[in-house]
Amino acid sequence: MRKLLFYGRERFDLKKTVGEVVAMLDSSIHVDTFRDVVITGICFDTRQIKSGDLFVPFVGNLRDGHEFVSQAREMGAVATFWQKDVPNPPTDFPVILVDNTLLSLQELAAKYIQQVKPKVIAITGSNGKTTTKDIMAAIVETTYKVHYTGGNFNNHIGLPYTILTMPEDTEVAVLEMGMNHRHEIEVLSKIAKPDIAIITNIGEAHIEYLGSREEIAKAKLEITAGLNPSGILIYPHEETLLLSNINGDFRQLTFGKSEAAEIYPLEIHAEAEGTSFVTNWEPELEIFVPIIGEHNVFNTMAAMLAAREIGIEGEKIQSALKKMERSKSRLEWITTKSGARILNDAYNSSPTALKTVLKTFMHMDSKGKPKYLVLADMLELGELSTKLHRESAEVLEKDTIEKVFLYGEAMKAFGTVAETKIGQGKVQHFDTKESLETALLSEVNGNEWILVKGSYGMGLKDVVENLIIK
Repeated sequence: MRKLLFYGRERFDLKKTVGEVVAMLDSSIHVDTFRDVVITGICFDTRQIKSGDLFVPFVGNLRDGHEFVSQAREMGAVATFWQKDVPNPPTDFPVILVDNTLLSLQELAAKYIQQVKPKVIAITGSNGKTTTKDIMAAIVETTYKVHYTGGNFNNHIGLPYTILTMPEDTEVAVLEMGMNHRHEIEVLSKIAKPDIAIITNIGEAHIEYLGSREEIAKAKLEITAGLNPSGILIYPHEETLLLSNINGDFRQLTFGKSEAAEIYPLEIHAEAEGTSFVTNWEPELEIFVPIIGEHNVFNTMAAMLAAREIGIEGEKIQSALKKMERSKSRLEWITTKSGARILNDAYNSSPTALKTVLKTFMHMDSKGKPKYLVLADMLELGELSTKLHRESAEVLEKDTIEKVFLYGEAMKAFGTVAETKIGQGKVQHFDTKESLETALLSEVNGNEWILVKGSYGMGLKDVVENLIIK
């Protein structure tokens, strides 16, 4: 089955002439003789241009992408968008004139996905959407030609790019949708027009911009804005904020702990390499997902609900998950050169996700090896930051963690509580990433289990890279 993805991508199967793209956008071409030029790719970063690409120059606050059209051409681009309000478009190169390059990219994606007509499964949530996307794609791949979001290409640029790199014979598209503010997911949903929409959970991520969990729930429910009228919304049964704000006649399916949910776990067994569980659907079938944490059982059940709707269940799901591939830096085990084991979750962090992974990590059987925490600030929490960092440390239990290394101003609040939970001498705070790294490298001897987690902007991925080679 086919999968793909983003930069470093395989060539995608779409072939459109400049004239066809002009027609799809109801736009115009600057020089008519270029109508028959064939486009075989799309790109908005000249560093990633491949021969045959259509270049999309965005107009930003600091730079205007139109300045790089000549460079894109030299790198192999065969055509470019060009905003009508930008003067002097080239006349010796295929130029597609548009009112706004970003909106035209989004419109082109919307038109293209309507032409290909894949079954569209859209996924959002405060936590777990990338993991759920990986799980969903692995399951779908057993039966259909699948195309899915790569990396973090889940925003107003990344989602249309993902769609436009979709082969024309794609049968199922699994699209992740992210946001920071209201109405961002609404835009994405209206582009993709999903048949199945999944909301993994409602946490505190982006509460700085949205103000409350209820507003976050409303923002996540925007995924239904473009939902097919006969489509399905899948969401956690216990999340009352979603239930009270759902508006639409579409079908609803739920997953959760309650027996009132369509699917719920009968047993969960946490292991160092993943999690096994059985559900009410097939109590005799044990499913193993190679991702740690009870919360990933619920992400998997959300995907299982969607999979059943497109005719995949049972042993196919079991087999797919055993060999699934995962996005990097998201609860992945890495062994360092010296032998230490790192549970790397340096891509993102939020109070809900942090508390969940701490509970899992604390209760893992490390075979007597000491457990270290390396934690950095959780960003975008606004005025609630101190409170939420403090509350996140409340889950710590005595005699479960040997040492805690904290980095960032907000983590001081976490540290204050952590000292009361596991002992003052076990907690260290650092104001810079460099001082954290120095202390950690001098401490690690290869016998440890280390959980690394923080918001991406804190740069803990650099710390992980240096730990690996120690």
